[in-house]
Amino acid sequence: MAVSMTGYGTAQFEQDGWLCQVEIRSVNQRFLDIRLRLPNALLTLEASVKDKVKKVCQRGKVDGSIRLESMTQSAQGFPHWQEPAVRHYASLLSQFEELTGREVQVSMKDLLSQRDLLGESVDLEIPPELGEKLIWESLELALQALKSMKNREGQAMLEDIQSRLQRCAQLAQQIEENSKHVPQQFQQRLLDHLSDLQAKLDAERLHQEVALMAERLDISEEIVRFSTHLQHLQETLQQEREIGKRGDFLLQELNREANTMASKCNDTGVSHTVVEIKAELEKIREQMQNIE
Repeated sequence: MAVSMTGYGTAQFEQDGWLCQVEIRSVNQRFLDIRLRLPNALLTLEASVKDKVKKVCQRGKVDGSIRLESMTQSAQGFPHWQEPAVRHYASLLSQFEELTGREVQVSMKDLLSQRDLLGESVDLEIPPELGEKLIWESLELALQALKSMKNREGQAMLEDIQSRLQRCAQLAQQIEENSKHVPQQFQQRLLDHLSDLQAKLDAERLHQEVALMAERLDISEEIVRFSTHLQHLQETLQQEREIGKRGDFLLQELNREANTMASKCNDTGVSHTVVEIKAELEKIREQMQNIE
């Protein structure tokens, strides 16, 4: 089953006056890259959260945000200074000024950019067990929503790709029909052009050479390989894993066979049909780049 790398899921869970909000979005990328933002007090859960995300996302860039806030009036989750960190930085600044004789100007913007100087009341007051439970419950719901959207988009792309593959198969059949007469026509044209010289040339040798040249225009093998690759791509789309990577390889092979058909056959009609095939393959490739 084709699964899109693009998706979005959000959820929230509330208990004992605390609210957890989880937001996860994913976009296409060749490899899996997971980036999370968690409350400072629960950063130890990051590895476990990533493991759960990996069960839903095989490839792509995934950004996740997890927020905890109190629903009571006494604690709204506003930032506050982390006193030990503030004292430490103040001591460092004083030492720097004493050593260099230079006065250091520090703005509020500079202070706010240091994450370890600020904390949230959530990080200090929420019981760890409750915080973990809220995160797991919310994360599960958000991942379900993300997976559902990825599956819906994947199904839509699958249907589009399959319709284009059917079109490619029809075009390949059209090429097969149109190309059958090309070697014979080429052979006859060449014999006609050489008719005036046949008296001076060995007739049997001439026919052999002409037949050999005409045989080189035969693209039946390329058509068979093209059709086989189409079938393999259809089968790949029904698999569970690594559809995008395998599909990309098969598309390269399909393009190679299409180019060979156009260059060998030397027929205007076949060349035009190959152009149509390559246009369909390019659209399939664009869709395939967003499939896991």
